[in-house]
Amino acid sequence: MTLGEEQRARQEAEAEVAEVAEVAAREEEERRASSCAAGDSGFETVQPGVTDAGTELRCRFGVDTVYGVAGRAGTSDHPAGLALDLMVDRDPGEQLAEYAVENMGRLGIKYVIYRQRINTGSGWEAMEDRGGVTANHMDHVHVSFDG
Repeated sequence: MTLGEEQRARQEAEAEVAEVAEVAAREEEERRASSCAAGDSGFETVQPGVTDAGTELRCRFGVDTVYGVAGRAGTSDHPAGLALDLMVDRDPGEQLAEYAVENMGRLGIKYVIYRQRINTGSGWEAMEDRGGVTANHMDHVHVSFDG
């Protein structure tokens, strides 16, 4: 085999490996998307744009539990179907909150609350102590959407 033939054979082998990896990655993405799409609990009565954005956030960060429309004391976007609570551990929660803030305009997000902080698009600000883990948004990312 000549040097040119060896190089061509190596390039063909590398291309074949890359193609197999691409197919495997596509299949994995389709598997994750289909399993993610199957779980829509929490989105039943929220506004359509909220469902779309919430599904993106839930699927991207592997969130199993989401709460949407619910009665709340005080001011809240939940009763109008314009808020979601994505129940998360700290690591994916930090990433999810930052992603939501970075994509506020595209996803129609009004503000994000996580770990006793709120971000309306101008940076994180501390919030008052509301007295508990859930009330202080330590166990979930709250995302409110524009009406």
